[in-house]
Amino acid sequence: MALAHELRHPRRINSANNPVWMDALRVLLGLFLFVKGILFLEHTTDVFYIFGAQQDLLSAGKAHFLTSMVHIVGGLMIAFGMLTRLALLCQLPILVGALLIVSPQREAGISLQNTELLLSLGIIALVLFFMVKGPGRYSIDNKILRQKQV
Repeated sequence: MALAHELRHPRRINSANNPVWMDALRVLLGLFLFVKGILFLEHTTDVFYIFGAQQDLLSAGKAHFLTSMVHIVGGLMIAFGMLTRLALLCQLPILVGALLIVSPQREAGISLQNTELLLSLGIIALVLFFMVKGPGRYSIDNKILRQKQV
């Protein structure tokens, strides 16, 4: 009898069943990316130096502004859980760029002393994790955007 009921009304497993610690980790990831975007705006000369070595000055300014805005807006969206997977997807090119452009320019290379490389790898791992697992129960996606089951 229970099997027939389960076949007619299957339980949907979604991100609302994630543990609360995953929500806290998602919020911390979003706040970290938000702060990183603010720091990009504050340290304009360093970012221009990194981008300017690869491009002309006008393109470097656009890349600097775009990177900062994607981190700020996307970080807040991730922290609040609003269109979370889209915001995470927008972060990926910037984070992969950080791995390919910024990390090899450091003197430490690929080693445990290169903390920026390890931090970028950890953040990319978290972004991919939340793209698979979803935003969680304490998110705007779950509370407002998801259709309520009847």
